[in-house]
Amino acid sequence: MAILDNEDFRGFLTRIYPGLVIDDVPAPSGQRVVYFCHFEPDPALENEWPEWGNVVLKVSEGVSAQAIAYIQREIEILNRLAHPGYPTLLYDDVISEDPDTEVKLNPKLFVTIEERIDAQPLSELAENFCDENSVIDLLTKLILILKPLWEGRPPLVHRDLKPANILITPSNDVVVIDLGIVREEGASGVTFSAVAHGPCTPKYASPEQAINDKRNISFKSDFFALATLCYELLTGSNPYQEEDDLVEDVLDKVCNKIPESLHSLGLASEDFSRIIQKMMEKHPYKRHRKIEDLVVEIEAIRS
Repeated sequence: MAILDNEDFRGFLTRIYPGLVIDDVPAPSGQRVVYFCHFEPDPALENEWPEWGNVVLKVSEGVSAQAIAYIQREIEILNRLAHPGYPTLLYDDVISEDPDTEVKLNPKLFVTIEERIDAQPLSELAENFCDENSVIDLLTKLILILKPLWEGRPPLVHRDLKPANILITPSNDVVVIDLGIVREEGASGVTFSAVAHGPCTPKYASPEQAINDKRNISFKSDFFALATLCYELLTGSNPYQEEDDLVEDVLDKVCNKIPESLHSLGLASEDFSRIIQKMMEKHPYKRHRKIEDLVVEIEAIRS
């Protein structure tokens, strides 16, 4: 059973971490509990918490080897990136027993504490990105942020780019969050699934994710998601999901539906529309072959 936010669980956390003050609970994030919080100084504590200010505390259960692998991977990646386009990881911990009773916990709890960024998710600010110039600017920023993932050693793929995982600050900077299902390019992965598709948000997934073609999941899969996101911002609706669609319907459209071009809809220039269409090609080999190829094409429009 997944952990749930309630008074007992909050009390458990404050016993584990004296000085913890939970300020708010944001929208659910996958299979974990997330809190906005801060730490208050306590003279009784031998070792006070650093002055982190407002933070985000996430608690996940290590219910399986797969779940533990995802948690450990996100911690490793955040520690390695140290990039302003991602939240800074301040602390991580594994809770294996109750602090009062010393009863062993099964499953163990994994805790991470990240800086809390003064920002709103793109899902709440879509109206600010409804013309070609603003969408091109957003896409450019996202590519620059994601390049360290795509060009890392080993290369990594985010796999879950969507408005809820993109934060916009008051100064219009962009931060990408939720690296829980990042995977190494071309790797066999850790996922065992009873369904045909791999980990993803279906309406932003690439066709190779929709059919769980692990060998072909690469930075080009993230290209597809970014293009879908841009298309949605400019048209006001997702090209692959309608209100009553089942997951199977959405994934079928991802694999087979060709959305009408943005240019033909009168929503983008022919050049930008062509870029988005290429990023949304069903076969990865038909998308931009190199990251720099995409950057060059976008810069040509911007200039």
